[in-house]
Amino acid sequence: MATRWNLFEGAEERPSIVIDNVPDGTRIVVVSDSQVPFEDRKFLRTIFEDFVPWFTPAKVRGKRTPEYHLFLNGDTLDAFTLSKYLARVNPRFTLGDEVELVRRYLEAWGPAFTHRHFVFGNHEDRWDREIYAGNRQFARFTKPLHEALELDSLGYDWVPYLRHYDFEGFIITHGDIFPKHVAAGMMANYQSSGTSGHVNRPQSFTWADAANGAAATWHTTGMTCRLDIGDIIADWRRIQPWAQGFLVGEVKDGILYVENVIAHHGRFLAGGRVWDIK
Repeated sequence: MATRWNLFEGAEERPSIVIDNVPDGTRIVVVSDSQVPFEDRKFLRTIFEDFVPWFTPAKVRGKRTPEYHLFLNGDTLDAFTLSKYLARVNPRFTLGDEVELVRRYLEAWGPAFTHRHFVFGNHEDRWDREIYAGNRQFARFTKPLHEALELDSLGYDWVPYLRHYDFEGFIITHGDIFPKHVAAGMMANYQSSGTSGHVNRPQSFTWADAANGAAATWHTTGMTCRLDIGDIIADWRRIQPWAQGFLVGEVKDGILYVENVIAHHGRFLAGGRVWDIK
């Protein structure tokens, strides 16, 4: 007789992933909410073609070679035609166009990094929701999204929506709440330092434990999609204002130190340097 642990299969049974004991000097780049095909191509090009090569970890003689990790933290794919929200516009692209464009981005961005990770967000979850909301008997015969995106062959591991990466005690997850002070809400949920996307606006919330003096900070990152999308789809204006950004970090003595990068006025400050978005 089957036990409670082997009654099902699928993304819901896929666990979160722990990454620890990485070499000092290891760096991470966390990019969220590109929402392809609504991505801001100039912003992403500046991140991946200008900043990412410059931010590559330096090798130190006699020490373990630092790693370089990319985390795509959800809503990389928009899955516009699977949305339950009424947009009142007809797209000139298909779901297949979205998948192909995301796959091309994954192929282009991946080689700069030693490790590549894909966190599914609520937009990627639209794919599974569509499959399982229909005739469930056909679900096992339908290609899952990670196969459609060819994540394995492109060298990306992945976690499903509502799962996370635990990177040296720092949680990286897409997020699933939308209050005004979302960073504080995510901190309350995880009781840990970490980062999430989802809300398309940067925030940081720090909590210090009076018992031992340890401080934890949760960061929500800005988006990497277009800021003018609300001018195109009127129903989206009500959830603005949005802001663009991403997150970077470096490991020192087993602790990840991070910087929540915010883009404004056509530039962003990251790694102690101002970058023009061009």
